[in-house]
Amino acid sequence: MTDPPPHLTGADVGVLTTERLRLRLLTPDDLDAVHGYLSRPDVCRYLLHEPRTREQVAERLAEVAGRNALRDTGDTVRLAVVRTENELVLGQIVIVVEQAGQSCVELGWIFHPDHGGRGYATEAARAALAYAFETLTAHRVTASLHPDNEPSARLCRRLGMRQEAHHVDNWWIPDRGQWEDTAVFAILRRDWSGLGQSE
Repeated sequence: MTDPPPHLTGADVGVLTTERLRLRLLTPDDLDAVHGYLSRPDVCRYLLHEPRTREQVAERLAEVAGRNALRDTGDTVRLAVVRTENELVLGQIVIVVEQAGQSCVELGWIFHPDHGGRGYATEAARAALAYAFETLTAHRVTASLHPDNEPSARLCRRLGMRQEAHHVDNWWIPDRGQWEDTAVFAILRRDWSGLGQSE
């Protein structure tokens, strides 16, 4: 009989830093920046909702403000991705405890298209992935995305993730009144070892 897998190591997320970026908790003060991308149809095309009004974004930011714990299944932290040189908010990284007892974490990301093509999303996602493995001691990290979202799929591959599934009609999207597919990417701790660190 083997020992059960270790429970995820809990932590309160502080600030993550990279060469060009700072990842810190989203706050209500980020309203203008967040509304700037969540109000765009091209951004929300691959999200689970339609473009948000300024009021809707403000309500959501108020709900998530101050949430920094990643300990139990369902715990979620949203980090603003800030360019260090000018404090510009480029987008956000989401870290979710998918299954605490199985040491499984999920990552997500949303970025303003105006800042694409400069490697910011990859840099921020790598920092979050390293945090999941090195601080939270995750065994497995996943990312779920719309199968047509090729930019996010390429990002997953740059992180060393492999596509493990394509679920058909598994998400009902109330805003659109339709079912949508989901592609699931994942990477295991044993495959990390700095694998997505260089490119």
